[in-house]
Amino acid sequence: MKGSREAGTVLLDMLVSLPVLVFLLAAMGAMVVMVFRAAFFLIADSELHQEVQMAMRQVAAEARISYRVRSQRHNGRPSIIFYQYCSPDESLTGTFQVQYWVHRVNKVDKLVWRDATWPLTGNNSLAGVDITEFSCTELAPRLQEIRLTGRSKVTGHSYTLAVAVYGPERSD
Repeated sequence: MKGSREAGTVLLDMLVSLPVLVFLLAAMGAMVVMVFRAAFFLIADSELHQEVQMAMRQVAAEARISYRVRSQRHNGRPSIIFYQYCSPDESLTGTFQVQYWVHRVNKVDKLVWRDATWPLTGNNSLAGVDITEFSCTELAPRLQEIRLTGRSKVTGHSYTLAVAVYGPERSD
């Protein structure tokens, strides 16, 4: 008699525990997806910061050694030209210019120098960085403010760096 009363207990336990188990597995799967998504967004934002910082470091270094800085448009996009002496000894004779501008390649605005084959930003396929602002403003004689803003194509977050740089004194 005892066995006949407990005959449906296993079936009842399974009917109650199976939906709970499915719910727990679905919740764990959703948490794993959310963790991977958050990690991917974190990587994309760190790539945005790194690309903007590295590009700004190079542009600011050019500005520090340039005797003249000119902001202009290159094919309708922002551009900065740095005029430099070949060496301190040739300050009266030898000069050259270095140009940085925003160039559109495959729907991504990249900061490039020399020519379009030398991009400083936007080369990471995992986290695309779109340059939305690149400008140079003269704050005082020899003092330039350079501003660079990038936007992550993955997260939509923007990151702006602005640096004020003193250039060398003109010898002309």
